[in-house]
Amino acid sequence: MILRFLIGLASGLLDVYKLLIIAYVVLSWMRIPANRWTELLRSVIEPALTPVRRLLAKYLPREWQKLDWSPVALYLIITVIQWLLC
Repeated sequence: MILRFLIGLASGLLDVYKLLIIAYVVLSWMRIPANRWTELLRSVIEPALTPVRRLLAKYLPREWQKLDWSPVALYLIITVIQWLLC
């Protein structure tokens, strides 16, 4: 019972984090000037994106590195984690 609750809670929090990733990407495309909300979002998302960026830089071909694939990769990693939880 408690385990099911904790798994549901973790999955819900991961869903919220995936929404924050989407918001981060959309805001980066819109080039909104930095404010306290964009900085808060950046401070929540960037610590997870940095190791993913390093990993992708190591294994992706050079021509693929013109785009930042780390948000997509992080989103997929979180989705796999959620799938494994259920």
